[in-house]
Amino acid sequence: MSVHGETRKIAFAPAGEMLAALCLTAVSLAGHVANTAGAIGRAIERRRVMSELAGLDDRMLRDIGVTRADLRDATAGPLLADPTRVLILRATERRAAARLAAREQQH
Repeated sequence: MSVHGETRKIAFAPAGEMLAALCLTAVSLAGHVANTAGAIGRAIERRRVMSELAGLDDRMLRDIGVTRADLRDATAGPLLADPTRVLILRATERRAAARLAAREQQH
């Protein structure tokens, strides 16, 4: 029986708590597996794009602001790392350096 403020304990309460904890762990694990699968899928897609970029000629790469060395550096990182960050950084650095050089020539 229960009285105000007290809960009646039954023999199966610990087993129910353990089952609930097990279910929560299973759901959490399934979430981690889904996240990992998504990360692997994104990594494969990024590597495919990097492969397509490597197939471009040097003039086309120069037009988008990267070099073959940038592509090699970008893909040299860990598999799940985003290689496009390296490419964006390198292209941005080159544009900034070109702008600075143009300003210095004007003065």
